[in-house]
Amino acid sequence: MAVSLPESWFIAVAVCLPIAMGSSAAAGQQDDLRLEGRVLEGDVPAEGGIVVLHSVSPDSAGEVDSVRVAADGSFELFLPGIPDAEVRSQIYFASIQYEGVLYFGTAITQAEQLDSLYSIQVFGSEEVPRQGLQLPITARNLFLELSTDGWWIATDMIAIENVGQKTLVAAEDGIVWSYPLPPGAESAVMGQGELPPDAVSFEGGRISVSAPIPPGERILLIRYYLPELEATIPVPGPTGRFELFVKEPAPPFEVEGLEPIDVVSLEEGSSYRRYGASALLDLQIALTQSREDRPPPFRTLALLVTAVLAGAALLVYRRPRRAVTQGGNSFQAREGLILEVAKIDQALSSVTDPNEERHMREQRMALMSRLRGGP
Repeated sequence: MAVSLPESWFIAVAVCLPIAMGSSAAAGQQDDLRLEGRVLEGDVPAEGGIVVLHSVSPDSAGEVDSVRVAADGSFELFLPGIPDAEVRSQIYFASIQYEGVLYFGTAITQAEQLDSLYSIQVFGSEEVPRQGLQLPITARNLFLELSTDGWWIATDMIAIENVGQKTLVAAEDGIVWSYPLPPGAESAVMGQGELPPDAVSFEGGRISVSAPIPPGERILLIRYYLPELEATIPVPGPTGRFELFVKEPAPPFEVEGLEPIDVVSLEEGSSYRRYGASALLDLQIALTQSREDRPPPFRTLALLVTAVLAGAALLVYRRPRRAVTQGGNSFQAREGLILEVAKIDQALSSVTDPNEERHMREQRMALMSRLRGGP
């Protein structure tokens, strides 16, 4: 399935370094390297435009070739080499600019993918008011962890949804979407890769996004600091599901607006107090300190559940390794995936080895695909 906006490492390494295709390959080999595709707007072929083939490897990146799209939305390109990410560390993908928005197809990492029709999904564009639109939040997971200097580190995963059929684009000098951060939040940064750095800003206690937002769900990962655990968390508009995770050790506190659920293990040796609620509308969540001698209400719940399960562990999330099947659908423990992505984001800021960086970005892309419900 095509994605309509690039993953970060595609943008970071696609620096428009042309690479000429060899013309001396044998006809049989050329057929093996043929990439046949189609550009679709919904189920309708998109007319016009130029599809660009990109190549990414540890030591080079750039445009390989380009071709104009036929009237029926089809195109044909030839890869300069056989894709095999495990052997050659070479990845290809195609892109097209449609109505001013850049759309990307999926990464080609194996030769077998050339046996299927390659698809790039595009959408019509709709300009939003200059101040942007309020978009529904399908899910929000907020993780709080006490740092060594006494501040609380927040990892905030927000899944916004464009429920329309067109890509939302900003007006001149405008934004597409804005959302408030908790009062007192400082040093807010966007996690690596979900949006171009120049398309996200943090001003006036809000995150503002000027990048196009296509139909469907888009996951944003934001990190910031809070001076203390006592905080008010604004949750404007409709929110499908909100879950708060506070890493132990933490002082006694109460949460207004969310229900205590349980204690979960999201990483080896780490436990989190978990709170949540569904179907929210214009909520203000308040964290306040409680009396030292008053145990958190979730402890009683945890003891009851433990007794019923005869000593079985409560919802334990470990580092994701494989999908779990439930009701015919493949899913990952969302919370564990979010923490894995956050760790990669933090590590990417200091990595210097190009091969290591590429490997980490590939891991991140795979994790983000699972967060979106991909394979």
